[in-house]
Amino acid sequence: MVTDLVQIRHLAENEERENLQFRRFLKDHHAPEGMFRRIAHEVEEQIDCKACANCCRETRVNISRKDVEALARRLGMTPEQVIKKYTILDPEDREIILRQTTDGCVFLRGNLCTVYEARPRVCREFPYLVSHQRSLGGRMSSVCKHASLCPIVFNALEAYKHAVGYRRG
Repeated sequence: MVTDLVQIRHLAENEERENLQFRRFLKDHHAPEGMFRRIAHEVEEQIDCKACANCCRETRVNISRKDVEALARRLGMTPEQVIKKYTILDPEDREIILRQTTDGCVFLRGNLCTVYEARPRVCREFPYLVSHQRSLGGRMSSVCKHASLCPIVFNALEAYKHAVGYRRG
């Protein structure tokens, strides 16, 4: 199990071409999604996200009105105050996102989320590996993209390659 973030970034960046070939392999061989979800679940149980928190440093977080309301209750503020203090409007896609500091998410302190109980849905569900919401085929490109920043994604992807008999090329 690889957990060093520098090593993971280096390995994942070196495997970008391989991951594209692996996605093609999956389409051709119809590998079972349930196997990937099981592997991902096992990997998630072995890695403590709070020891890493790289997703909180590296990803942008879109938030819904429901997320804003939960944050407002947790912080003892109105939804409008939360929006004004903790969010910005993304100029590219015009969605509300959480502000970032130089250290990552505005709610990140060290490796811990200060609003953990009320964190946005996308934060609760990241890295989205065990979800049955969409097919794995529709998500495999984002799985590969997140492999360079998340130890869970990286290790689950590598274990899945091995489990389905993918031969590095």
